[in-house]
Amino acid sequence: MTPEQIEHIEKIVERVLQENLHNSTHANKKLLAIIGATHRPLEQPLQQLQTCTQNGWNIKIILSELATKVVDLALIDEVLGEENILQENELTNIPSIVDEYTQIVLPALSYPMAGKLALKLVDTPVTYLIFHALSCGKQVIAAADFLNRRELLNKKSLILDEIEQEHVNTLSEFGVKWVTVEQIAETIGEVDATNRISINTPVISVAVITNLPSNVKELVYAKPNVITPLAREHAKKLGIRLTPEQ
Repeated sequence: MTPEQIEHIEKIVERVLQENLHNSTHANKKLLAIIGATHRPLEQPLQQLQTCTQNGWNIKIILSELATKVVDLALIDEVLGEENILQENELTNIPSIVDEYTQIVLPALSYPMAGKLALKLVDTPVTYLIFHALSCGKQVIAAADFLNRRELLNKKSLILDEIEQEHVNTLSEFGVKWVTVEQIAETIGEVDATNRISINTPVISVAVITNLPSNVKELVYAKPNVITPLAREHAKKLGIRLTPEQ
Protein backbone atom coordinates (compact mmCIF):
# COMPACT_ATOMS: atom_id res chain seq x y z
CA MET A 1 0.00 0.00 0.00
CA THR A 2 1.44 3.36 -1.03
CA PRO A 3 1.85 6.32 1.37
CA GLU A 4 -0.82 8.18 -0.62
CA GLN A 5 -3.31 5.35 -0.11
CA ILE A 6 -2.53 5.20 3.60
CA GLU A 7 -3.03 8.96 3.90
CA HIS A 8 -6.33 8.68 2.03
CA ILE A 9 -7.56 5.94 4.38
CA GLU A 10 -6.51 7.94 7.44
CA LYS A 11 -8.51 10.92 6.20
CA ILE A 12 -11.59 8.76 5.69
CA VAL A 13 -11.28 7.26 9.18
CA GLU A 14 -10.78 10.70 10.71
CA ARG A 15 -13.88 12.05 8.94
CA VAL A 16 -15.98 9.13 10.19
CA LEU A 17 -14.72 9.66 13.74
CA GLN A 18 -15.61 13.34 13.59
CA GLU A 19 -19.09 12.57 12.28
CA ASN A 20 -19.65 10.06 15.07
CA LEU A 21 -18.45 12.56 17.64
CA HIS A 22 -20.77 15.24 16.26
CA ASN A 23 -23.75 12.90 16.30
CA SER A 24 -23.08 11.62 19.80
CA THR A 25 -22.56 15.16 21.10
CA HIS A 26 -25.87 16.21 19.61
CA ALA A 27 -27.62 13.18 21.10
CA ASN A 28 -26.16 14.03 24.51
CA LYS A 29 -27.89 17.43 24.56
CA LYS A 30 -30.89 16.41 26.63
CA LEU A 31 -32.72 19.02 28.65
CA LEU A 32 -35.41 18.39 31.26
CA ALA A 33 -37.73 21.32 32.04
CA ILE A 34 -39.96 21.14 35.12
CA ILE A 35 -42.99 23.38 35.53
CA GLY A 36 -45.05 23.54 38.69
CA ALA A 37 -48.22 25.45 39.50
CA THR A 38 -47.54 29.12 38.79
CA HIS A 39 -49.44 32.31 38.05
CA ARG A 40 -46.56 33.44 35.89
CA PRO A 41 -47.22 33.79 32.13
CA LEU A 42 -45.39 31.00 30.34
CA GLU A 43 -44.97 32.59 26.91
CA GLN A 44 -41.48 33.93 27.55
CA PRO A 45 -40.07 30.82 29.30
CA LEU A 46 -41.46 28.65 26.50
CA GLN A 47 -39.87 30.90 23.89
CA GLN A 48 -36.54 30.36 25.63
CA LEU A 49 -37.05 26.59 25.56
CA GLN A 50 -38.00 26.77 21.90
CA THR A 51 -34.70 28.55 21.24
CA CYS A 52 -32.94 25.64 22.94
CA THR A 53 -34.65 23.15 20.61
CA GLN A 54 -33.50 25.22 17.66
CA ASN A 55 -29.97 24.96 19.05
CA GLY A 56 -30.14 21.17 19.00
CA TRP A 57 -31.43 20.38 22.49
CA ASN A 58 -33.87 17.51 22.98
CA ILE A 59 -36.36 18.77 25.56
CA LYS A 60 -38.84 16.97 27.76
CA ILE A 61 -41.20 18.91 30.02
CA ILE A 62 -42.54 17.50 33.26
CA LEU A 63 -45.66 19.12 34.69
CA SER A 64 -46.47 18.80 38.36
CA GLU A 65 -49.89 17.40 39.19
CA LEU A 66 -51.19 20.83 40.17
CA ALA A 67 -49.64 22.46 37.09
CA THR A 68 -51.82 20.32 34.83
CA LYS A 69 -54.82 21.99 36.42
CA VAL A 70 -53.71 25.63 36.32
CA VAL A 71 -51.32 26.23 33.38
CA ASP A 72 -52.16 26.58 29.70
CA LEU A 73 -51.49 23.07 28.41
CA ALA A 74 -52.46 23.99 24.86
CA LEU A 75 -49.72 26.62 24.76
CA ILE A 76 -47.09 24.14 25.93
CA ASP A 77 -48.30 21.58 23.38
CA GLU A 78 -48.09 24.17 20.62
CA VAL A 79 -44.55 25.24 21.42
CA LEU A 80 -42.87 21.94 22.31
CA GLY A 81 -45.24 19.24 21.11
CA GLU A 82 -47.54 16.98 23.10
CA GLU A 83 -45.16 14.03 22.70
CA ASN A 84 -42.51 15.91 24.71
CA ILE A 85 -44.71 16.49 27.76
CA LEU A 86 -44.86 14.19 30.79
CA GLN A 87 -47.13 14.48 33.77
CA GLU A 88 -45.92 13.91 37.30
CA ASN A 89 -48.00 10.77 37.78
CA GLU A 90 -46.27 9.19 34.77
CA LEU A 91 -42.81 9.29 36.33
CA THR A 92 -41.11 5.99 37.13
CA ASN A 93 -37.52 5.21 38.12
CA ILE A 94 -36.62 8.81 38.92
CA PRO A 95 -32.85 8.16 39.37
CA SER A 96 -32.63 6.90 35.77
CA ILE A 97 -34.41 10.03 34.54
CA VAL A 98 -31.87 12.22 36.34
CA ASP A 99 -29.01 10.22 34.84
CA GLU A 100 -30.42 10.59 31.33
CA TYR A 101 -30.57 14.39 31.18
CA THR A 102 -27.53 16.61 31.11
CA GLN A 103 -29.33 19.72 32.35
CA ILE A 104 -32.45 20.51 34.35
CA VAL A 105 -34.22 23.85 34.20
CA LEU A 106 -37.05 25.33 36.27
CA PRO A 107 -38.28 28.09 33.94
CA ALA A 108 -41.07 29.33 36.22
CA LEU A 109 -40.22 28.25 39.76
CA SER A 110 -43.03 29.09 42.18
CA TYR A 111 -42.94 29.83 45.90
CA PRO A 112 -44.48 26.49 47.02
CA MET A 113 -41.98 24.38 45.10
CA ALA A 114 -39.03 26.58 46.09
CA GLY A 115 -40.11 26.42 49.73
CA LYS A 116 -40.43 22.64 49.69
CA LEU A 117 -37.01 22.22 48.12
CA ALA A 118 -35.39 24.66 50.52
CA LEU A 119 -36.89 22.78 53.48
CA LYS A 120 -36.11 19.36 51.95
CA LEU A 121 -39.81 18.48 51.87
CA VAL A 122 -39.54 16.17 48.87
CA ASP A 123 -42.99 14.62 49.14
CA THR A 124 -43.89 14.60 45.43
CA PRO A 125 -42.20 12.93 42.43
CA VAL A 126 -41.22 16.30 40.95
CA THR A 127 -39.65 17.74 44.12
CA TYR A 128 -37.88 14.43 44.73
CA LEU A 129 -36.50 14.48 41.19
CA ILE A 130 -35.14 18.00 41.58
CA PHE A 131 -33.61 17.31 44.97
CA HIS A 132 -32.11 14.03 43.75
CA ALA A 133 -30.57 15.88 40.80
CA LEU A 134 -29.01 18.42 43.15
CA SER A 135 -27.75 15.63 45.41
CA CYS A 136 -26.06 14.02 42.39
CA GLY A 137 -24.32 17.28 41.50
CA LYS A 138 -26.44 17.98 38.44
CA GLN A 139 -26.76 21.61 37.35
CA VAL A 140 -30.27 22.86 38.10
CA ILE A 141 -31.11 26.23 36.55
CA ALA A 142 -34.00 28.31 37.89
CA ALA A 143 -35.42 31.51 36.41
CA ALA A 144 -35.73 34.15 39.12
CA ASP A 145 -36.56 37.52 37.60
CA PHE A 146 -39.93 37.47 39.38
CA LEU A 147 -38.28 37.90 42.79
CA ASN A 148 -39.66 40.81 44.80
CA ARG A 149 -42.30 41.38 42.11
CA ARG A 150 -44.87 42.21 44.80
CA GLU A 151 -42.94 45.32 45.77
CA LEU A 152 -42.98 46.48 42.16
CA LEU A 153 -46.56 45.67 41.21
CA ASN A 154 -48.29 45.25 44.58
CA LYS A 155 -50.64 42.56 43.29
CA LYS A 156 -51.82 39.87 45.68
CA SER A 157 -52.37 37.51 42.76
CA LEU A 158 -48.60 37.20 42.35
CA ILE A 159 -48.03 35.75 45.80
CA LEU A 160 -47.48 32.24 44.41
CA ASP A 161 -44.53 33.57 42.44
CA GLU A 162 -42.90 35.34 45.38
CA ILE A 163 -39.83 33.38 46.48
CA GLU A 164 -38.37 34.25 49.86
CA GLN A 165 -34.78 35.45 49.80
CA GLU A 166 -33.99 32.90 52.49
CA HIS A 167 -35.14 30.13 50.16
CA VAL A 168 -33.09 31.61 47.32
CA ASN A 169 -29.99 31.53 49.52
CA THR A 170 -30.63 27.97 50.67
CA LEU A 171 -31.22 26.66 47.15
CA SER A 172 -28.08 28.45 45.97
CA GLU A 173 -26.16 26.53 48.63
CA PHE A 174 -27.73 23.32 47.30
CA GLY A 175 -26.39 24.18 43.84
CA VAL A 176 -29.26 25.93 42.06
CA LYS A 177 -28.09 28.43 39.46
CA TRP A 178 -30.38 31.48 39.34
CA VAL A 179 -30.93 33.36 36.08
CA THR A 180 -33.50 35.71 34.58
CA VAL A 181 -35.97 34.29 32.08
CA GLU A 182 -34.14 36.07 29.25
CA GLN A 183 -30.96 34.18 30.19
CA ILE A 184 -32.39 30.64 30.15
CA ALA A 185 -31.38 29.66 26.60
CA GLU A 186 -28.02 31.41 26.86
CA THR A 187 -27.18 29.75 30.17
CA ILE A 188 -28.19 26.31 28.94
CA GLY A 189 -25.95 26.80 25.94
CA GLU A 190 -23.00 27.75 28.10
CA VAL A 191 -23.25 25.28 30.96
CA ASP A 192 -22.63 21.55 30.73
CA ALA A 193 -24.20 20.23 33.90
CA THR A 194 -22.01 17.19 34.34
CA ASN A 195 -18.92 18.06 32.27
CA ARG A 196 -19.56 14.59 30.89
CA ILE A 197 -20.11 13.39 27.34
CA SER A 198 -20.90 9.98 25.85
CA ILE A 199 -19.73 8.78 22.46
CA ASN A 200 -20.31 5.66 20.41
CA THR A 201 -17.40 5.26 18.04
CA PRO A 202 -15.20 2.17 17.45
CA VAL A 203 -11.92 4.08 17.81
CA ILE A 204 -11.07 6.95 20.14
CA SER A 205 -8.14 8.77 18.57
CA VAL A 206 -6.23 11.81 19.76
CA ALA A 207 -8.33 13.89 17.33
CA VAL A 208 -11.51 12.80 19.13
CA ILE A 209 -10.04 14.02 22.43
CA THR A 210 -8.80 17.26 20.89
CA ASN A 211 -12.19 18.12 19.44
CA LEU A 212 -14.17 17.63 22.64
CA PRO A 213 -15.78 20.78 24.13
CA SER A 214 -13.34 22.55 26.44
CA ASN A 215 -15.47 21.99 29.57
CA VAL A 216 -15.66 18.17 29.23
CA LYS A 217 -14.00 16.35 32.11
CA GLU A 218 -15.30 12.84 31.53
CA LEU A 219 -15.66 10.85 28.32
CA VAL A 220 -17.94 7.82 28.52
CA TYR A 221 -17.43 5.28 25.74
CA ALA A 222 -19.28 2.15 24.69
CA LYS A 223 -17.60 -1.22 25.18
CA PRO A 224 -15.80 -2.79 23.41
CA ASN A 225 -13.75 0.09 22.11
CA VAL A 226 -10.23 0.93 20.93
CA ILE A 227 -8.45 3.84 22.58
CA THR A 228 -5.13 4.78 21.02
CA PRO A 229 -2.15 5.35 23.36
CA LEU A 230 -1.87 8.96 22.16
CA ALA A 231 -5.55 9.52 22.95
CA ARG A 232 -5.06 8.23 26.50
CA GLU A 233 -2.01 10.41 26.96
CA HIS A 234 -3.77 13.50 25.61
CA ALA A 235 -6.86 12.86 27.74
CA LYS A 236 -4.67 12.59 30.84
CA LYS A 237 -2.91 15.83 29.93
CA LEU A 238 -6.27 17.63 29.62
CA GLY A 239 -7.66 16.13 32.81
CA ILE A 240 -10.34 14.12 30.97
CA ARG A 241 -11.39 10.84 32.59
CA LEU A 242 -12.07 7.94 30.20
CA THR A 243 -14.93 5.83 31.54
CA PRO A 244 -16.39 2.65 30.01
CA GLU A 245 -20.18 2.67 29.75
CA GLN A 246 -21.82 0.55 32.45
